[in-house]
This record gives sequence, C-alpha cells and structure tokens, in this order.
Amino acid sequence: MSVLVVGLSHRSADLALLERLAVPTDETGKVLRSILDLEHVLEAVVLSTCNRVEVYANVTRFHPGLQEVRTWLAERGDIHPQDLDTLQYSFHDDRAAAHLFSVAAGIDSMVVGEQQIAVQVKQAMEAARAEGAARGVLQRLFRQAVRVGRRVRRETDIGRGASSMVDVGLDAARHHLGEDLSGRTVLLVGAGKMGGLTADRLVESGVERALVWNRSADKATRLSSRVGGEIVEDGDLTPAIAEADLVVCTTGAAMPVLDVELVRAAVAQRTRTSPLVLLDLAMPRNVDPACEELPGVTVLDIADIRAEAHRTITGEVVAAAGAIVDEEAARFLAWTLAARIEPTIRSLRARAEEVRVGELDRLSGKLAGLDDRQREAVEALTRGIINTLLHDPTVRLKELADASGAEHHAQALRELFDLDQ
Repeated sequence: MSVLVVGLSHRSADLALLERLAVPTDETGKVLRSILDLEHVLEAVVLSTCNRVEVYANVTRFHPGLQEVRTWLAERGDIHPQDLDTLQYSFHDDRAAAHLFSVAAGIDSMVVGEQQIAVQVKQAMEAARAEGAARGVLQRLFRQAVRVGRRVRRETDIGRGASSMVDVGLDAARHHLGEDLSGRTVLLVGAGKMGGLTADRLVESGVERALVWNRSADKATRLSSRVGGEIVEDGDLTPAIAEADLVVCTTGAAMPVLDVELVRAAVAQRTRTSPLVLLDLAMPRNVDPACEELPGVTVLDIADIRAEAHRTITGEVVAAAGAIVDEEAARFLAWTLAARIEPTIRSLRARAEEVRVGELDRLSGKLAGLDDRQREAVEALTRGIINTLLHDPTVRLKELADASGAEHHAQALRELFDLDQ
C-alpha cells in the first residue's frame, strides 16, 4: 500500500493544459470510476480547481500505480506522456500528505492564504466518498488535510488579510471599469460557492444592480435574495449581458456558457458606453476566449488573474506554516506505517489462537474430568501464555512501524509463521 499524488498546477502548467485536464463537477463520478478501474488503484480522489488538477490514489504497489495514474492523466488530456512528464509533479506517502496539507492551508495557492481551497479539498473528499472511491486511507488523509488547513490558519498569520481568487478578479475588473463598482450592473453566471462569494463581495462593494443566472432556478433564487438582485430566467442570456457592465462566470460547465455569437449579439444590443468586462473564474473556462476579439469587450480569466495575484508573505509565516505541515505529514506517515503492520500482527495473533485452541482440542480427552471452573482456569492459563509470548514481538513490531524497513520485518514474520493475509 502506498499513497501518491500526480498533478499539475498553476506553477507547472498553462491555463490551456489545465483546462484540458479539468474535471467538471458532473463528470466527477465517471472520472473516479475510470481511475478505480486501474489495476493497482485501491482508492482515488480528484482535486480539480481553477488552479490545479491532481489525482490522489492509494495503490497496491507504488511504481506500477504511479505509471498507471500518469498514463491516465496523459490520455485524459490527449497529451503524449513524455510531454506531460516535464509539467507534472508527483509525491508519495509523507510527501504526498505534506503537499495536500500545503494545498489545504493555502500555502500552495495562487493567492497565498486564500480559504476557498479548503472548501474545495473537503468537497473533493465528499465526492469521492459518495462514489465509494475514498474509504480508509484517503478518507483519513483528506480529513486530516481539512484539520491541518484550519490549524495553520489558527496558529499562523498566513490567512490574515488574505484575498481570494474572487477578490483578485474583481480588483482586475475595477482596473477596466473604475475603482467604484457602486453604480454598476453585474451579471452573475453561476450560483455555487464561488458565485456566493462573489455575491458577498458585490454587496460589500455596493453594486447598484445585480442579475443572477443559474441552470437551477432554486439556486438562482437563493443567491438573488442574498445579493438583493434579480433572477434571469433560464433561456437567452443576451439581454442580461447587454445590460451588464461586468459579467462574472463561475459555473462548473464543461463547455463555454458564453460563446462568441452570444456575446456578439449582446454587444449589438448594448446602449452603455462603458466596456463590457467578462470575468471568468471557472475551470474549464465559461467564456470563449474568442470573445476578447469583439469590440468593447474585455475578457479576464485565470491566466490574467495570475499576473495580479501577488501578495507578500514573510519568511517567518511560511516557516511556521511549513513546520505544522511537516509535523502533520510525519503523523500521517506513522499512521500509514502502523496500518501496514497491523494486518501482520492480527494474523500472528490469529495463528497463535488457532494453535492454542487446537492443542486444547487435542487434549480434550485428558481434560474430560475437569469441572467448568477448572476448564476456565486452563483457558485463562493458555491465553496468558500466548499473550506473554506475543507481547514483546508485537510491541517491537509496532515500534518498527516508525522506522525504515518496517515492512521487511513484517514480511519476515509472515514467512516465518506462514501467515495468510
């Protein structure tokens, strides 16, 4: 058993490649099932956000499992494996845990300290659990990651004053619309968690008018109430886009929601003199990049936000957060090593109990004259002998779980006692 992660992020790949690999929400189940079909994969979780696509897997054997996941990623992105090798990263066991913990804590984010990623980590785990893809090891890893994220934010200043992708995106939009959004009309396309965060920021900005569109009428209604806005009926978005100064897209759709023909039609209906800014916070992108070529239209996507997402963070804060991550990663490694040893310990005790019971059965004729009290004494005596004999080896094996070569000791024990697992 080994835990590994293979992925690409804003640090290693461009937006176009991340978009090809991205896993829309409605494809999560199918994607997880395809990973579980790989020969050496026992469990899987996919973390797909606007900044990263990562596959976490619990595999029976590290090297074959790693190769299978790498090949799967290459096939999903329709990329030659050798081309992908230079862009992806991979870690295993405690380093895989440390990477996930850094992600959950916002250390590895484009906007350092942002908190939305912690929600996305939790959602990834819940989606995998719903599909039966994360049960034991990965469920524990991701639950610990959520706790580590909270601990880092509680014990360090990494989240103090931190922005989010929404904050940075809205700041970029202000550069084109003017610093004050209070007199503007904003159209929200998408009513999920990112859309909700955008709505909160717009309320704080005092936006004059907010329009909300979502495929789910219930979600659109809830979000429009939250922002004091108007619902755009499902159908043609053209009039709503024409009325807006800013359109913020946050849906999980696999294909663009705003294509160039739709936006061209909206531009033709516009009576406003201000530019139309399309802020695309989704992955895959909700806005067709070709919209940028339309007159009076500015498209801002994740790639543009990267250039804006610079926040100074002191070395002391990074070191403090990193120390927590390393400590928690070591704790996870200790648990995984103990989990690998535990089946051997159980098998050893089961074999000893089998021998004890077998010997008592063999001598049952000679013990026929014993009363119940005497039989209980013999049972207790033999169990005590077994427990005493196995106590020191069991304790020592558990101690070795924290050391390198622990699995070799366990394997030797299995071979010596011919233990079935």
